[in-house]
Amino acid sequence: MIAISNHARLRQAQRNLNDDEVDFIMRHGRRIRSGGVLHIFLGRRNIPTDRATFQKYHHLEGATLVINDTGETPVLITVYRNRRALRDIRRKQKYDRTAGKAWSSN
Repeated sequence: MIAISNHARLRQAQRNLNDDEVDFIMRHGRRIRSGGVLHIFLGRRNIPTDRATFQKYHHLEGATLVINDTGETPVLITVYRNRRALRDIRRKQKYDRTAGKAWSSN
């Protein structure tokens, strides 16, 4: 079970995503830990290729969920769409949650 923040509910409505589609992204998306949170990105390759499923969910390509999973219950922070988001997610600065600050090269 995942909690959904008010901000995520607002963004979900703005991006026209229902709970079933968010669940699909969570089940099939690529998980990347970056910037101190978990990003779940749904690319074209992550969508099952059977005709019915692909036709139903192909419009979700590029959707990304941002989840804070550090607490007892994971919290969906926000939802956005960007087909090139994977590149940006990988470039985010690594974050050391134990120290509460970004890694430095010093």
